[in-house]
Amino acid sequence: MASNKLKINDIARLAGVSATTVSHIFNKRDKKYRISPQTRQRVLAIAQQYSDQSHIRQYLIKANSTNTVGVIVPDMSNSFFSMFLHHLEASFRQKNIQLLITCSHYNKEVEVNVAQNLVERKVDAMIVVTSLDSDDFYVSINQHTPVLFFDRYLKDTSLPFITSESLDSVAELIQPYAKQLDEFYFIGCDTQLTSIDARLKGFKQGLNNAGLAVNPEWLVSDDYCPNKGYELLKNLHNKLGRLPKAIFTPSGNLLQEVLSYLVEIKLDPKEICICSYDYNIYLDYSYYPIDAIAQDFQSMAHVCVDVIDDLLNFKELKNNEIFIKPQIIRHH
Repeated sequence: MASNKLKINDIARLAGVSATTVSHIFNKRDKKYRISPQTRQRVLAIAQQYSDQSHIRQYLIKANSTNTVGVIVPDMSNSFFSMFLHHLEASFRQKNIQLLITCSHYNKEVEVNVAQNLVERKVDAMIVVTSLDSDDFYVSINQHTPVLFFDRYLKDTSLPFITSESLDSVAELIQPYAKQLDEFYFIGCDTQLTSIDARLKGFKQGLNNAGLAVNPEWLVSDDYCPNKGYELLKNLHNKLGRLPKAIFTPSGNLLQEVLSYLVEIKLDPKEICICSYDYNIYLDYSYYPIDAIAQDFQSMAHVCVDVIDDLLNFKELKNNEIFIKPQIIRHH
């Protein structure tokens, strides 16, 4: 070969077939043109010997692609993840790519198992809402299967991630009410997660912007489990002997659980101010007026598709950290 860079004609010569046959195999047209499995295997085996060349790796990835992308979310009953998956599936379907969706149930061991299962199924790439504390596991997977973090990400990770902006949006959400009140409670869970931590920081920033000093007793949190929001508010109610004047919840699940407690005790809506991350259309009809942050599911889904496409084509990402601007919807 005149050049160290292997060409399709070179692979064809080494395999004893035509360049057209090699092209059909690399472009997954071998079945259409009735190319035998043995010929396909011989061509790919030769290409594998030169996989240190980036263009050959791209040929191999395309030839071996399954047109599937694995997705791991912690809870499919969560309205945020359900809406995101709805838009994500529609976006990938337009590219004839099927999603394999799995659930970790907020369990680290389960997450590792389902991720390994997706690798065994030879998905082309993975989109993960992780509950792990380190990116080591996914960095190892990323060596052969591109990984994109979504919603939650890990500090100092080398892997790309997409999430909603939180700091400025949460601060802007609560600031008007913080100026009017002398207290504001954060009722949340899993503040060690980067997405929740960012919302907590935005909450504190909003209080500071309104000239309201943060009282540590206003920050009520715990590890998440079903109905934890209900439990946290009930305990706080018992401790104070009254309900807080204002509450911010960092997720739709926690908001729903907080509302279930307020409905149970039949609190007058005029006696409390409620703000939350994660808008859902049912809030338009809520007995309690709630200002909420609506994440842009459609934009996040489209960006996920674009990033996965770039990763599969070995394109250098312009930005590994992508924050999608949400919208504030007010009902007060």
